[in-house]
Amino acid sequence: MKNVKLKIIAGKYKNRTLVSYSEETRETSSMVRGAVFNMLFQVQGIGLDLFSGSGAYGFEGLSRGLSKVYLNDQDMLAYRSLRENKDSLKVDNECVITNLDYQKAIEYYQKNGIRFDYIFLDPPYKMTNIEHLFDVVSLIVKNQTVIVIEVEKKTQLPESYTQFSLLKEKVHGIKKIGVYQYHEK
Repeated sequence: MKNVKLKIIAGKYKNRTLVSYSEETRETSSMVRGAVFNMLFQVQGIGLDLFSGSGAYGFEGLSRGLSKVYLNDQDMLAYRSLRENKDSLKVDNECVITNLDYQKAIEYYQKNGIRFDYIFLDPPYKMTNIEHLFDVVSLIVKNQTVIVIEVEKKTQLPESYTQFSLLKEKVHGIKKIGVYQYHEK
């Protein structure tokens, strides 16, 4: 079991430490997270970090203005990291954690009528069907929902897909970040 420490970089939990135990988790560097949140400028509403790992995107969003965040990871060590990070930040009322396959998590949110303003997607790099991810998250979005997706640099991101349009795309080292927005018809 690994034991990596990460810092929240801005907002009300600035400099607070997050842990990451899972060997399956690729931690997003503070530089990349900072670049993502600079692209978003200001966040508010409800967020989802679907492939959470340590929860760095979700907890950073909570620190910077999200009122509530949902974190999901199917890996048990990642889930343990999420619980410890939630307890450490004392955010019981602002944070909901699930330990489900991402499609089961989407079904759970849909069944419970939960819709998101921001969705952070940092799927395993072997998951290359980006369009499939847009299809499943389309079940839990609102008009104007912002989707942030982190993929390998070589992955081609579509300029638009159904009702999602690419707002920004940026490469950071071996990673590519795409920021999309959902528009109702």
